[in-house]
Amino acid sequence: MTKIAIVTDSTASCTMDMIGNVPIISVPLDVIWGERTLQDGVDISPEQFYEELKNSELTPTTSQPSPSAFQEAYRNLLNDGYQILSMHISEGISGTINSARTAIQLLNASESDIVILDSYVTAMVLKMQILEAAKAANGGASFEECVAVVKDARERCGVLFTVKTLDFLERGGRLTRMQALAGNLLQLRPILTFEEGKIVSIEKVRTYKGALKSVKQRFFNAMEGKTLRNICATYTDNEEFVNQFMDEILAESGIERPADAFVDPLTPVVGTHTGPGCVGLGFMWE
Repeated sequence: MTKIAIVTDSTASCTMDMIGNVPIISVPLDVIWGERTLQDGVDISPEQFYEELKNSELTPTTSQPSPSAFQEAYRNLLNDGYQILSMHISEGISGTINSARTAIQLLNASESDIVILDSYVTAMVLKMQILEAAKAANGGASFEECVAVVKDARERCGVLFTVKTLDFLERGGRLTRMQALAGNLLQLRPILTFEEGKIVSIEKVRTYKGALKSVKQRFFNAMEGKTLRNICATYTDNEEFVNQFMDEILAESGIERPADAFVDPLTPVVGTHTGPGCVGLGFMWE
């Protein structure tokens, strides 16, 4: 019987170490905060991070894992006879996949041993793709079939998110200082998504409340004529609000909450670029 394992990175918020019979290993990215280098979700939790971020004069930055971190994860699994799906944050916004590729070269592993799968997204939607892969593997799918399942699933995903302040998009270089100042002055909030693995703004809406309405409506539009397979939401320091937001969306659309639906915090690495108050919605259709 095929033994399949999944290696991912910390942006997926995948805290479980097994899904059924499938081992899940998460390789952490780093948050660099002044003189501290903190492993994402290991040395600092989302709750600790967002509380400190509100009062910090220092702007944290982020860094991809080293190839050696992937080497260790891969080597242990290969020694145990596993074939590995390595599923990660989009290469369009992170060098994580490049580190994974280097590790594979150093191990002299082949594609029959390890396949890297770019999610073209991150966070909650990466986790949804991981769940799809694990379901297939637990259902007896071959390694090649699991790869095909993930490639198909990532074409049936959508993601929408907005932010409460533009300051962190500016700090991360996604907005100029003038754009951030003008946007904050006019209370403009972007509706963001992923296109071809990169974050793009598809609309600017007056007020944070207006942006949330737009996210909701864009979800309804995206799902028109489709059957929802899964839905998830993500939060920073606003868990209760985001839970309610997702429940409202499901109620207004008349869709029963899927069994695998979830609400997860954005990890510190992702939250470094969004700041507190971010609300994100991910979804997958049949």
